[in-house]
Parts: sequence; C-alpha cells; structure tokens
Amino acid sequence: MAWGARLSGFLLFRILKTGKDDRFDDKRDKFVPFLGFWIFQMLWVWTVSLPVTILNSPRVTRFNQPDFSTGRDIAGVVLFAIGFFLESVSDIQKYIFRSKPENKGKVCDVGLFVWSRHPNYFGEIIMQFSIFMIAVSPAAYGYVHGGAYSALYASILGPFFLTSLLMFLSGLPLQERPGAKKRYESGNHWESFRTYTERTSILIPFPPQLYVRLPTILKRTIFLEFPIYVFDPAKHADQSKVQQREAEEGNTTHRSDDEQPQDHD
Repeated sequence: MAWGARLSGFLLFRILKTGKDDRFDDKRDKFVPFLGFWIFQMLWVWTVSLPVTILNSPRVTRFNQPDFSTGRDIAGVVLFAIGFFLESVSDIQKYIFRSKPENKGKVCDVGLFVWSRHPNYFGEIIMQFSIFMIAVSPAAYGYVHGGAYSALYASILGPFFLTSLLMFLSGLPLQERPGAKKRYESGNHWESFRTYTERTSILIPFPPQLYVRLPTILKRTIFLEFPIYVFDPAKHADQSKVQQREAEEGNTTHRSDDEQPQDHD
C-alpha cells in the first residue's frame, strides 16, 4: 500500500504540475500498441505481486503462520525502508532538478544521483526482494509444506521479473546507450555526461571518488555495467549527424565572427 500510494501520488502531482502525462504520447493514437502496453502492465503487476498473493492464498493461510517478528521479517522491513527511501527521494530530486529552467539538458548529478545513475531503479529492486524475503518466511521456518512451500519459493519470479525488466528491457537499455547516443550526436552536454558515467555507478550506489578508479572488469561484473549499456561513439553514433552538427556550429561561429565590428585605421 505504501509503494502504491507513493507512486500514484507522485504521478498525480507531476501531472497536476505539468498539465499532462506525456508518457503515452506515441501510443494513444495506435490502438494495438496502446492495448498491448496495458496488457503488459497487467501481467507485470500480477507477476511482481506474486509473493503477497501466494502468501495470502488459502493453501498457505490454512497452515499456522510465524509471528511477524522474525529476523527475516526485520531484515525485510529494513531493506524495504531503504529501497522506499532511495526511490522516493531520487524521484523528487530529479523532478526538482529538471523543473529548473537553468538545468535544461544538463546531467542530473545531484543528491542520490551523485552515487548512482539510477538510484530509483536500485530502490525498486531492493523493495521487491524485501517483500519476497518477508513473504517466504512461513516456508523458511517450516510452517508450511507441500505445494504451498514450493509456491512461496517460486514467488521469487516476481522480483526476478522486475529486475530483468529494469535491467534488460524497459529500464537501463532504453536510457543508457540511447541517451548517450542522443547527447553525443546533438552535442548536448556530452562531455559532462561522459565524465558523469565514468565516475558514477550505473545502479549500485557507490562513492564516485572510488568508482572512477575501479578497473573496467569490476564495473562490468560486480557493479553490473554490462557492455549492452556502454556507448562507443565509433560504433554506435550516426557520424553524419555529428558532421552536420559540427558544420552548423562552424557556420554559426563564422557568422558571429563576421558580425563583430571591424577596426578601421
């Protein structure tokens, strides 16, 4: 309930402030893609809700349940609170940063984004696994058996599905390399963005002073910055767009020089 209230409240606030919800602008006029989007959302919600759904199912509740005070429960609540904090605060920080006109096009490198390029995703992942940790307690402590036992452990599909979604489908893959490509080709604060990605962990919060010194192998493995996220200008950029931009910038500079007043002896 806390997770749903936070998300719906934030989205409502953003819509009231901006006067629109532009997340579906490319789908509203296309029936099949729009329908497919909502069907996928239904499947997503159903899947990530599996730990809670199975925990409250009759096949589980017919067994005696452990009191909500086990070490697993406490650890789960602590992890949920950490994830909730990371996601809530980072969403607010990014919104405040982007709402300032002077920050238009700039890299959001304030607050939690100093430590992670996607602290909201990391917080969401932590929350989903913390819910599973709590939900599986009846099985972990031997209160349920048979199919109920297997079903509770199988509900880990929920957090794994959410993690896979963010890391390999709709989250990082749509933001990292495409975002870098767009900035490089347009010249939109590309150098500051490149420096930011070099010193900031992609997902797991980590001090930037240490992250920038880590060998690439550690960044690609322990810190999950897989090659599919990495942008290489030589391989992934449309060089014709870069050349066109540079030519336009050169012409603009040349015209500016011509407009300067000339000294006459």
